[in-house]
Amino acid sequence: MDERRRRSRRVVAVLVAALVTTGLGVGPAHAATRASTTTLTLSQTHIRYGEMVWLTGKVTSGGSASKARKVVVERRLGSGSWAKVATTTTSSKGTFTVRQRPTKEYTYRARALATATRAGDSSPARRVDLTVGARTLAARAKALGSHAGKATSSAVKAKVSGTKAVTYRSHSHGLLVQVTRTSGTVRTWFVYGDILTAYRKQGGPKGALGVPLADPKCGLIESGCVQRFQHGAIYDNKNTTKASVALGSGRMMEVIAAEKSQVGYKQKTYNHSKYNVWAGRVGAWCSVFQSWAATASGNRAAIPQHASWAAFLKDVRAHEKLGRTPKVGSLVFFDTISDGKTAATHVGMVVTVKKSTIVTIEANTSTPGSHGNGRGVYQKERPRSWALFYAYPSY
Repeated sequence: MDERRRRSRRVVAVLVAALVTTGLGVGPAHAATRASTTTLTLSQTHIRYGEMVWLTGKVTSGGSASKARKVVVERRLGSGSWAKVATTTTSSKGTFTVRQRPTKEYTYRARALATATRAGDSSPARRVDLTVGARTLAARAKALGSHAGKATSSAVKAKVSGTKAVTYRSHSHGLLVQVTRTSGTVRTWFVYGDILTAYRKQGGPKGALGVPLADPKCGLIESGCVQRFQHGAIYDNKNTTKASVALGSGRMMEVIAAEKSQVGYKQKTYNHSKYNVWAGRVGAWCSVFQSWAATASGNRAAIPQHASWAAFLKDVRAHEKLGRTPKVGSLVFFDTISDGKTAATHVGMVVTVKKSTIVTIEANTSTPGSHGNGRGVYQKERPRSWALFYAYPSY
């Protein structure tokens, strides 16, 4: 080997040693990802139809809590495909909680999504079985355990129209209401949180709303919950200061309660609202809001979901029953553009029907008393003669 080649090799060796010493040597672009472990536990594996279940879990990595990890909760029927039902983020302790009210015997799992330094992981699958039979106050309190907490009052009996008997009792985390139906079936429902606060303001089981028809339906968008009662519904989500009440009968009250919770919302800039973000499109959003309210209340299929007005109107005309009579829960269509043509250009939700007017909740509209568009969500009273036609969703 000649002297020139020897010198070149010595230079290379010195450079490599320097790089290794300073930690600048050639290596992986990122640190190796660490394995993650995800757990999932159900508060109950056997529930009655209409009861809710808490899905709790924890994500760890390297034996330590994995905080601020995005977790997707999925469910499936039998061996079918997994479908997302909720997305959440772990706490500082790596824990997460999602609430569901299953209508079928679903199997659930939780998936911790991968990050730049942490590998993704799926929890073991957990199945919920729906059972039949009576559920007394005592039995439901035992089944709920810490979710209901300790009893803080004695059991109170009440006479409520449409039932055979009603007994209710306060617990540290909510109210349990045992309902004996006229058929003799005994069920006990749980009311809690901001929904309970609103329920008590309405008089509780003996008040305007009557008794619950089921537990709250939670895990909705914006971490929303909605609960139906004999004579109405109550809706609440993480962005509202208090729960909203809609008095009336039928599942439509869930949608109306969700809409009432949004009254007073104002768009940030012209045609830029949170409902546009949800729909994935910037533009006129009166119809987008109606679709959002249906989805937010757990009734997604009731109102067509389209980002554009033209597609929404076409879908309504093709698939919804149309008519000229205003009904609570119906969609009302107006012509709000003075261009010499008669065409549906705006939609609202009918919440009250009067002799010559209708009370509506509308979005992408101005403050009450004005008829221009573009400001927010408001409740309005309009002459019935202004309506072009009505659509009657199947709630």
